[in-house]
Amino acid sequence: MSEQLDFGTQREVYTFAPEALGSALPEFEIVREIGKGSMGIVYECKRKADGATIALKVLPPSLTLSERALARFLREGRLMARVEHPDIVRWLGQGSGSASGVRLFWFAMEFVDGASMQERLRVGPLPMRAAVTIAARVARALHFAHERGVVHRDLKPGNLLLRSPEPLAGEDAPPVAISDFGLARETGTGSMTDSGALVGTPMYVAPELILSGSANANSISDVYSLGATLYTLLTGEPPFDGPTAQIVLKAVLEREPRRMRSLRSDLPKPVEAIVQKAMSKEPRHRYGSALEFALDLERWLRGERVLANLQSPLVIAMRNARRKPSIAIAAGCVAALGLCGAYFVHAQHEARIEQGVAEAENWLAQATSARDERDRPRPEPQRRELLLAAISAASDVLARDPQVPAAHFVRAKSHYRLRQLDETVLDLDAAERLMGKPTPEMLHFRIDALRQRGDPASTRRLQQDLTTLLSIDPGDKSRGMVAEHLLEIGLQTSNREREAALSAADDVLALVSPENPRGAVLRARLFEARGLIDEAIEAIGAARDQFRGDVYVHLQAAALYDRLGMQQEGAQEQQTARMLQPAATSTSTAPVDMQGIGRFLGDVNRLLNQLDPPQKGKQ
Repeated sequence: MSEQLDFGTQREVYTFAPEALGSALPEFEIVREIGKGSMGIVYECKRKADGATIALKVLPPSLTLSERALARFLREGRLMARVEHPDIVRWLGQGSGSASGVRLFWFAMEFVDGASMQERLRVGPLPMRAAVTIAARVARALHFAHERGVVHRDLKPGNLLLRSPEPLAGEDAPPVAISDFGLARETGTGSMTDSGALVGTPMYVAPELILSGSANANSISDVYSLGATLYTLLTGEPPFDGPTAQIVLKAVLEREPRRMRSLRSDLPKPVEAIVQKAMSKEPRHRYGSALEFALDLERWLRGERVLANLQSPLVIAMRNARRKPSIAIAAGCVAALGLCGAYFVHAQHEARIEQGVAEAENWLAQATSARDERDRPRPEPQRRELLLAAISAASDVLARDPQVPAAHFVRAKSHYRLRQLDETVLDLDAAERLMGKPTPEMLHFRIDALRQRGDPASTRRLQQDLTTLLSIDPGDKSRGMVAEHLLEIGLQTSNREREAALSAADDVLALVSPENPRGAVLRARLFEARGLIDEAIEAIGAARDQFRGDVYVHLQAAALYDRLGMQQEGAQEQQTARMLQPAATSTSTAPVDMQGIGRFLGDVNRLLNQLDPPQKGKQ
């Protein structure tokens, strides 16, 4: 008998002999095997250096023969390192070892000493609030991963681990951890999945991936998988099942899942509506992001009205008919009899929608007016009440029909004025998704909301929106916003990047009319940024005189004077701004996305070259 160590290379199901694994990886003490996945075997281990208990994922030797399998395994560790979050299994390190000429690759993760949700489901569905709370936490963790360019692609109960070994009891929800990023991919990069190939678990895979392949997975397909997972946690059964994967996939494409309340009679209608929206066959009918999904779940947990609207059996039947033309033709003969009545109902519905949007816009217009109907100053508490009334009216419209972009837009503007920035961005995203493209006005609001949020992910989106805005609406306002951001980049970066950003700002401002107040202020600030103090003072003074009465100009003049130590002049400009608009405050600036500076400058330069070259020298 050969003395060579047995790594299981001759077995169909790979299980390493503990002594062989210990010899190959001497820095770990192998305790037990705790699971097998599509991309390796996971062991509970003790790290000899510090005695810490960890989980060690090892790639079987046969799989290392495939360059793609090895690259995918190493990528899983890299992606896990990118998404460090309390509700995602933490990555600890990566490496390799060898014994008897066989090389093993591994990466280490935190050890989660609890059952998976799939194991917990053996005793039945989860308590209502516990299931919803867990789903909301997972949705927020997914959103965190999505913002960092990582899509999971295999979310299911088996990949959600309870952090506590105690069994789940009552309505309290213990912390969970998302595991197994073996099938995850990076957005914006080439996929390692063959075009048209499908990976994941059939019961939880989004319908569009069955048709186009998992290489096209995105954050919205993860939303579907989480919706299907929540369906299972609440009912104890997957939304689709069958004896073979092909039968399950066919059902995902062609059928609706069983109504959840037929499986669980105490299920509240709003919760069923949330799951139904997340699991919509068409991506455009789902939540626009995992964060939007989380926010609706959290509304229900707080006892507030949710945004999801439960679809009637008739609506579901109509969608099924669109997927099955033969049924649609047969049903058309019957439907023709009620055509006149349906037209009348539709007209009434449209009238209610228009009336609701108009009501929301009216409340918003009143809230943005500095004085009331009797020409008295409108107090701030009254403005807040009017904005809340606008949000309520728009929400009523969306409860009737969630596909009304105007309602999302007016609600976004109301949220913006209440400084509810997350809700602002979500509604603007929904309006853009329904319209198919953003309008300049939508981009203006979203750019300012992202600027105020100020986190790195928001700054990256802000820069994308600025270049989009410059391409679709290259007017003075858009150019001024781009130039202002370029100036902020110049003020926060090193010498080489600073001059590149300031020069790009010069080029953009060359296209802005001298009659534009933002452009006049920015020209003064560019002088200041280059240390030309006398020129800056002269330029801001000229802007103040030219645009006397413009709150923005007076605020910017006050800020510039304060930076230059001219306190008296700064105080005078602040007082003028307060007289013009008591609620006025100075504008905020966004942090710089250091990794995205070069790309942003390149995009701006490309767009400038597309504009009228003769105008570039015009001041």
